[in-house]
Amino acid sequence: MANFDFIPLGFSDLSSDEAFVVSGFRLWQSSGTSCHEPENSLTDTLKNDRLREGLCFLFDFFGTLPDWHRRKASGNSSVLTAIEETLLNEIGSVDGATKQSVKSFKQILDQAGIIIRPASEIPRSGYDHLLEVIGRKTARVFDALYPEFWETLRYQG
Repeated sequence: MANFDFIPLGFSDLSSDEAFVVSGFRLWQSSGTSCHEPENSLTDTLKNDRLREGLCFLFDFFGTLPDWHRRKASGNSSVLTAIEETLLNEIGSVDGATKQSVKSFKQILDQAGIIIRPASEIPRSGYDHLLEVIGRKTARVFDALYPEFWETLRYQG
């Protein structure tokens, strides 16, 4: 039986720093077999940012994840996955992180005055999930009304 009380956590529910952690993970996760390209890209992009010093610890933490959460194509959904919520929980936990890389990253966050909340403490609006449901239903209606549309575009190009 479905649990209709569960509202997925979305990007609009996150602070900019929390969204940065999730976005960084998605970039890192979808990088293929090598993590060097996204790590170098983010490090270069954030060369003047207060979080730059903590990126190596964040990447180390990503590297500790089980293989089934690593190196796979990441969607562009605005709704967070279970592993992304787990990342926020691990980084945002008050009673101490279990991994040294997380402890080191949290020290950088503390020095910068940044707070990452555990997923369980972030109010869930449901806005992102609602937009995705509306988008999927709209696409289905469009396809039903205009079944030949995509075929006609193929011949125009």
